[in-house]
Amino acid sequence: HFTPHFSGVKDENGNVKGDYKFFNKPFGLKHFLENFELLGFDASGAGMKNPDDIIILTDPDFLLLRPITDDFSNKRETLIGGRRKAIYDGKKSHIVTHGNPYAQTYGLGTQWRKFDLDDIAGADSPAKLVEQREGGLYYPVGPPYIATAKDMYNIAN
Repeated sequence: HFTPHFSGVKDENGNVKGDYKFFNKPFGLKHFLENFELLGFDASGAGMKNPDDIIILTDPDFLLLRPITDDFSNKRETLIGGRRKAIYDGKKSHIVTHGNPYAQTYGLGTQWRKFDLDDIAGADSPAKLVEQREGGLYYPVGPPYIATAKDMYNIAN
């Protein structure tokens, strides 16, 4: 599935004022979920055709050494950092389901809070309300992202 170019940053009048390549991933994902014939939305407008399907979003330069799974129950196979161990242990399930997505932890931490969030996400973005501790534990993630189609659409939307 090929998507249109989404990296153009627009001003309040809809004019392209810059390029932000990181917009391609969420907006390309949204385009895929809305338009791919096996997912998409049914013709009646009642909703997504297969909201329970598991979607895995990776980068094109990934080299996989093991199969990607939607089950992270095996502690020998799942690497959890010390700061997140209590979160992992406190979860009732380690299987990707609605409301329970998984992703790779990245080392960005909360550095994203220093970006120009007004310019990137808008002056009223909820990203500006994320507290330091919460931002460090739950937000520094990257591909592969694994979630149900319904959740992936909510994330991209």
